[in-house]
Amino acid sequence: MAEENIIKINKNEIIWHVINSVLAAGLVFMGALTTGNITLTSIIIAMVAGGIVALSKLKDYWESEKKEYTSKLFSFVR
Repeated sequence: MAEENIIKINKNEIIWHVINSVLAAGLVFMGALTTGNITLTSIIIAMVAGGIVALSKLKDYWESEKKEYTSKLFSFVR
């Protein structure tokens, strides 16, 4: 039962990171709209910005979960 709650919490965290990434890409794209030009370059830049946010947020997530996934067998050797 506790594992199901942990999985649900982890799933929700990942979903929020994806939503944040999409919002970041949307904001960059909206900024491109203010120039009046919608080009392939502005779309690519928005996608890259969203990707950067996704990678940084997921990196932070995995760093916070690191203690849960690391091997405890040789934890005394560092």
